[in-house]
Amino acid sequence: MSMRRPVRFSILTVSVWCCLGSVLAPPAVAVTRSLAPALAPGTCPGTPQVRHAAAGIDFGGKESTADPDGTRGAIARALRESGLLPSGWSVDAAGRVTRGDFAIDVEPVSVRSGLSYAPVATARFTGADSAVVQVSDRARADFVRLAVAAKLAELDRIVTEREAKARRDVTSALVEGLLTTKNMRTKPPGTEPVPLSPRDLGKVKALGLLTGSSDAKLDALGAAVAMGLLDPDPASPPHLFPGNEPLAGRAASAARADTVRGLLPTGSLDGLLDGASQEDLQQLRAVRGCQRDTLRDSATGVIAARARADKALTDKLDAARTLPVVNRVIVGGGWAATVDYLTLNPPAAPGGKVPPVLAVAAGPGMVTNLGDFRLTQPPMDMELPGAPFQPTDFARDPVDFSYSTDFGKAVGTAAALAGMPTYRTAITKVEQRGDAKWPDGAAYRLTLSSGRLLYARTVDVATGLGPARIPDAPRKLTDRTFFDPQTHYRLVFDHDGAPTVLDRDGNRVTDGLPDQVGWLFGVKLENGRPVRLPDRSPFLLDRSGRPTDPCVVDPQSGVCVDQDTRLLFDQDGRQVDRDTVDPDTLSRLGFTPDGGFRSPGSIADPDTGYSVNPITGEIIRTATGEPVTPDLLPAETAEQLAALIRRHRVNYGGDNTSASYDPGDRVLVVGGGAGGASEVEQATGGRRQVTWGAKDRPLAASESDVPQGPKDGLDPRGLWRIAKDPADPRQEQAKVDLSFLGDGFNRRNTLPGVGAFSLEVWEPVTRTNDLPTRIRYTVLDQFQTTGTDPADRALYDRIVYTIGQEAADPGGAAALLSGVSLFPIPDQPGGELNGLTDADRGLRVLGAAGVTRSVLALTSPDGVDSLLAQIREQGRALPPDARGITPSIRYHARRIAELNRTTGAVMSRQM
Repeated sequence: MSMRRPVRFSILTVSVWCCLGSVLAPPAVAVTRSLAPALAPGTCPGTPQVRHAAAGIDFGGKESTADPDGTRGAIARALRESGLLPSGWSVDAAGRVTRGDFAIDVEPVSVRSGLSYAPVATARFTGADSAVVQVSDRARADFVRLAVAAKLAELDRIVTEREAKARRDVTSALVEGLLTTKNMRTKPPGTEPVPLSPRDLGKVKALGLLTGSSDAKLDALGAAVAMGLLDPDPASPPHLFPGNEPLAGRAASAARADTVRGLLPTGSLDGLLDGASQEDLQQLRAVRGCQRDTLRDSATGVIAARARADKALTDKLDAARTLPVVNRVIVGGGWAATVDYLTLNPPAAPGGKVPPVLAVAAGPGMVTNLGDFRLTQPPMDMELPGAPFQPTDFARDPVDFSYSTDFGKAVGTAAALAGMPTYRTAITKVEQRGDAKWPDGAAYRLTLSSGRLLYARTVDVATGLGPARIPDAPRKLTDRTFFDPQTHYRLVFDHDGAPTVLDRDGNRVTDGLPDQVGWLFGVKLENGRPVRLPDRSPFLLDRSGRPTDPCVVDPQSGVCVDQDTRLLFDQDGRQVDRDTVDPDTLSRLGFTPDGGFRSPGSIADPDTGYSVNPITGEIIRTATGEPVTPDLLPAETAEQLAALIRRHRVNYGGDNTSASYDPGDRVLVVGGGAGGASEVEQATGGRRQVTWGAKDRPLAASESDVPQGPKDGLDPRGLWRIAKDPADPRQEQAKVDLSFLGDGFNRRNTLPGVGAFSLEVWEPVTRTNDLPTRIRYTVLDQFQTTGTDPADRALYDRIVYTIGQEAADPGGAAALLSGVSLFPIPDQPGGELNGLTDADRGLRVLGAAGVTRSVLALTSPDGVDSLLAQIREQGRALPPDARGITPSIRYHARRIAELNRTTGAVMSRQM
């Protein structure tokens, strides 16, 4: 298998718009219109000329009927045009663009997506010293010329930076909307007011061609609008935060223009901007807004089609007697896995054959699945290398933060158009070859959740930070019982705190303790006895959110029933004689008059006629109590009942949106970081009572160590002064409140009327440092929590834990790779950390998965702190909204792309 593309001019038309490039289509440009007649106007307003100018080379790839020969001719003319190629590049007789050892092919591509628009051209690397520019065969000739010039300028900057070993970690600033990068620190340092990305420089090149043409004024204006050079002031200015004051409107446009002006002929930019008529600008802005709306709407069908294809692939692999050896497996299904696939640029699999690159993931990434929820970063900070459309192209409001729905469409559309195949299952373990009986060519073995084995030649782990961290019980435990709702094993602590493990029949377990049970209980067996793991206690919940306390409590009487043994206890754990309990209480606890027992807490669903038990998952017919087999239910009914079960279990961060809650719910959110702030924001409103819990933190030594708050907003330094004043009756609550003001206290989460730290949300919420030490189901479809004081009990309809993520837990990268030694991958010797790899360099850990302490510990335990310090330092060069967010898209996406461009991972399409 060759890992390098043969350097030859490709005269063939590629059959699908896929495997899109590492740098993407810029804004509008035009000069001559002769390639083919335009198609009938779409639904967006305006004349054909306005729609053409507004589409530009971002959206103008589907304006004509398919004409590959015409596109090929337009490419050839563009490559021969004086001044179009970047300095130092030349075109040979075959049409190959070269500089030194680097070669670029430029070729037509057939656009066959279900989207309303397509970029005119994309660029992608095909090897460490080769790339290809693919041009839509439905683009008009004027845009072909501009797009070829833009893409070559982009590639020139990337190649030049690489040669100088000086890659600047910036994303595109020449976009409409918010500008976050004015005077941003870069490495190496720059002198321009706004640092420009390679994609930005391509846009500037195209704009320069337009401003040099007297008959392309409207197209030049369209390009300037798309580049954010003519933004109007927004109806509401962007929210500002101390040290984080992005620009919008005319101020943002002026900053961009200050940088672009020096890259164009003297006076050309000002002549264009100063001569723009308000009528033209209003029409162009209206059409561009309409085009973004249309793109968002049409993306839904494209993503759904990919989901159907993935289901068919999954069914086929599930039915296969043995699973194949895959050239490369990407473990993960979120944005990092998608960027990895896009910038690997794998060829499509021949009909019926195994895809050369296969993603394996049970579901999509969390950040793309939060509904209409604002993420922490604005669209310009979330650029996805290799994607045909960027988050800015899907933004409903370019001045606002990105919405999860819109970002999810950008990721989903990129995966769909690239034909990214995903096997919908979970991986539980990744092993290096150590068995001669493995299939030929297999270097890694992946165990699926079903127990089946999948083999691969290479593996990329892009699983994110890991599964949600689960709360555990206090370290000191006496007279306390925990049980595993799945296996019904239980862990019993006697009066002296000595643990005993019992199986579901009540027999003492002395060997053969299942791994999952030992993990849940925080114990292992040594010499037949359970020994507690260091720094671990039994979890209060299982992975699905079921309490591990076996008792279901009746709050009215204070009596609880052990759902396995059916013994009764009072709130202090003393056994209660059933004969002393009144019949109404016994009925509520699940005992029937005929002496039978039905696990309490079943919830009726009036729409389906079934009831579900969130503890056991049992489904019965509400009217008769007859058990029902879930597999026999219609899919829609089964999903509705599954959602009802999830709603009556404790949830973890990212499980809910605001629509997940009912009016009047009593909600407990535990977690004081950014995740907790997000959950509080989702839970508030609808007359809901929200309590927010977090661990207490030491009080800052001085006022200057406390963050400043936004103007007219929450004042942390004022709280600090109150907390230091023993005479102030608010002192203790101020100490509690300050414990919440960590990394989550930022511009996004102080957004007035929205964020958890805005006064409108902050003031009605109850905050506490007294966290649950016990969680029980109740017979009232609620949860009962017990605080540090055993007598301190509360009832909640919903509980959400968002206390971080843990890569060492089952399903996390550290657990998957247990026993594998890893090594840092620098961008150059002694340079920045871009990822991790194993000794054979066939396994890589990418994105957020590679920056957690438990994964970094697989390198060298002694070097973890220095690696974490290096990652924090690298993060300080990001814009403020992305800074401090270790897994931020801005931080990792470009690192993944550059790894794939430079380390030989890019796959030749000639495989």
